[in-house]
Amino acid sequence: MREGKTVNSRRRGETLEDALLTAAKEELAAAGYSRLSMKGVAKRAKSSRSVLSRRWASRVEMVLSVIRMDGSILTGDPPDSGSLREDTLALLGNFIERFHNIGKDVLLGIINDCLSAEAPAFDLTGRMHEASLSRMKTIIRRAQDRGEAKPDIPEHILALPIDLIRASLFFGADSVNRELLLKITDDIFLPLVTLQN
Repeated sequence: MREGKTVNSRRRGETLEDALLTAAKEELAAAGYSRLSMKGVAKRAKSSRSVLSRRWASRVEMVLSVIRMDGSILTGDPPDSGSLREDTLALLGNFIERFHNIGKDVLLGIINDCLSAEAPAFDLTGRMHEASLSRMKTIIRRAQDRGEAKPDIPEHILALPIDLIRASLFFGADSVNRELLLKITDDIFLPLVTLQN
């Protein structure tokens, strides 16, 4: 026990934080979200549950730190190809890639834990909505400057493509493919936001 305390005392600040995050990431990959525990992460990190608890109040907060270690819910700057259609497709593609990198079971587990908690530590669906809406606003503003998009587009229309993709990823039986992206972009979204000459 004394030897374990000595090892832990040597790891402070960023060094300890990195070790805990690495252990949490490895344990998440090995056990999956549903079987992830503070005890398992502490054992893998050769640390203690009390050390983890001082950094993260819950499993949700710990996993969100792991996710942030690899980037935000949506990573990178908004696409800027000079085409509203191509930028929309690129944004949707980025969202899908990030979704798969994090993992459906992890995202659903976080949502379930947040909904079941008396005071949710993190509104994942709200954060995903905000991140996608912010990027879409930038894409639309550029398209408006080019004379490609309508002015004063309501926020629920701007969020529509990501909302549809997210619903398909979470609840759809089939995988999201290029054909679906094209249908959402060309048949639903662009007719609502593009200026008609």
